[in-house]
Order: sequence, then C-alpha cells, then structure tokens
Amino acid sequence: MAKKVLTPEQAEIKALKKAKSSDNWTKFWAIVLALVLTIGVVFLGQSAAKDAIAAAVNGTQTDDAGSTDAGSTDTGSTDTGSTDTGSTDTGSANSGSTDAGNAGATDEKAKAVATLNSATAAAKSKSYTWERKCYFTQPLDVGSATSTLNGIIQRVDPNANIDSVVGGFIGRTGEKNDPAWTAEVVNGQRPAEGTKMTEDKYLMIATKLTASDVTSYTVDGNKYTFNLATCKNPQKDGKNALNHVTNDFITLGEVQKGVKDALGALSFLLSVDSLDADYESIVVTAEIKDGNLVNFSISYHMNVKSLKLSVAEGTGAGDMICTYKNFK
Repeated sequence: MAKKVLTPEQAEIKALKKAKSSDNWTKFWAIVLALVLTIGVVFLGQSAAKDAIAAAVNGTQTDDAGSTDAGSTDTGSTDTGSTDTGSTDTGSANSGSTDAGNAGATDEKAKAVATLNSATAAAKSKSYTWERKCYFTQPLDVGSATSTLNGIIQRVDPNANIDSVVGGFIGRTGEKNDPAWTAEVVNGQRPAEGTKMTEDKYLMIATKLTASDVTSYTVDGNKYTFNLATCKNPQKDGKNALNHVTNDFITLGEVQKGVKDALGALSFLLSVDSLDADYESIVVTAEIKDGNLVNFSISYHMNVKSLKLSVAEGTGAGDMICTYKNFK
C-alpha cells in the first residue's frame, strides 16, 4: 500500500503532536502560531483552527488524517442532513408570517429614514437656533505624565493644561450643568467670528441615514427617534452611521493638527500617535410636521479607550448633545 501523502495542514498537526510529546515548547508554540495562520486563515477558518489546535493539544488525533480532516464534519449530517434540507430552510420560518412581518418592519424603517433625510435636506439652508453642550464624564487621565504634558503646553500658554487643550478638540462647553453654547444661524451659514460656533462642523447637514445604520427606532406622531449603531474611530468620509447625521465629532487627524497648531514651534515636543475611540449611544431625534423639520437633535457618548501621545497614553469620556430649532 502506497504511503499516504499528508496535506500541509495534516503535516503541521503531526509536527505539533511531536513537539508536544518532546516537551519542546518553543517549537510547539511556533507551530501553533503557524497552524492558526495557515489553517485558520487559509484552509479551515478560525473555528476549525481552534478545533484542530484543541484536538492536537489534548492528544485526540488518532492518526495523521484523523476525524477532524476526513470525518463527519466534512461528509456527515452537517453537510447533507436536515440542517440543509429540513424545515429550517423550507418551513414556515422562511415563508410564513415572520418574513412578511420583517419585510413590513423594514419598509417602515426605510420610510422613516427617508422622511428624516428629506426634512434635513430642506432645512439645512434655513435660519435656525443652534444649541450645543459637551462635557467630560471622565476627564482625560494620563497618569504620571500629566505634569510633563502640562509643562509642555504651558510653555506656550501659561493658562492652559491638558484638560483645556483636549477640551478644545471636542468642543467642551464646560461642566455638565454649565450653560450650552448657542448661536443664531442665518441661511445655513456659520455666524461671524465671536460666536461659539467657530467651525463649520457644527452646522446642520442634510442627513444621509440608511436603514442599516439604525438599530431601533420609534415614530410617535410627528416625533421620530433613531438609535444608531456604535461607531469605532469614525472618519468624516460619509461611510459610517455617525457621519451620516453630523460632522460634529473628532478624528485622529484633527487631534494631531490641533496639537501641532497649539504648540507651534514647540510641536516637536509632543505628538499624537493614535486615537482609539468608540462613539456610543448615538440618538437622533426629530420633530417633522408636514415634511418640514421643527426641531432636530443628536446626542452621543464618546469613549476614548486610548489616546497615545509621544510621552504618555490617556483615556477619557464625554457626552455631547446638539439641538437645531426655530427654523425659519
């Protein structure tokens, strides 16, 4: 009988078993890593790779081409049994009232989203009142590097510190109970300098919300409420749920530019290497009457899990709520 030729993944599993039996753990873990990378990514997928590793480590492989490779998982009931041809695929769950109900709910969500998008597109160029509040719920914490960072910042501005600089990035209005920033917008144009609306990102945009952005929603008369999916490190590229409703959030590039501009000639002393932030609990509410926007608000929680600076790493969190009303 001709000697069986092992597949690459079978050969790696065999080598892994030998490494284990010889207690050569350095080699063992190197092979495990190779197994994950080659079998897990290229051949079998992550779950199969985990099964193969578990089987090899526990010594359950009985031969070079054991059940994991050629057994029931590949040819048994999972591929040809009731899961593929039974009631799950052809029964009432797919053809009954559940599908009709889901289709109806999807249509209603799409209709509500379209109503919002149409109303904001018509209102963004009108005159309106802008109100915005943003505050730390967890001040930036950079640990023992605080004094170092403050020393760098205060060489430029003796009255500034890490909180005020980061607060500038997020448009911090102060503490939770402090008054909101306000401005009167005329014909959708940013007011003249001297108001708190210092950047175009605060202006209302024509929303481009999609049904897939919305995790849940309610329509109560003229009031629409949309809860959006969490956005991880969103960019202002129109490719995420948050940017479909606002430009009022910060990106890594903006933080990097902010630090450079704040420090001027001393910017070489401090750089921002990365920002890992989740925008959570994103809620959009609107009152729409006869297709016209009466008021519109956006709120979210920003969770900064990591802000890596050249001299430290920080964490922090904050809440923002912005309202547009009194449309004319």
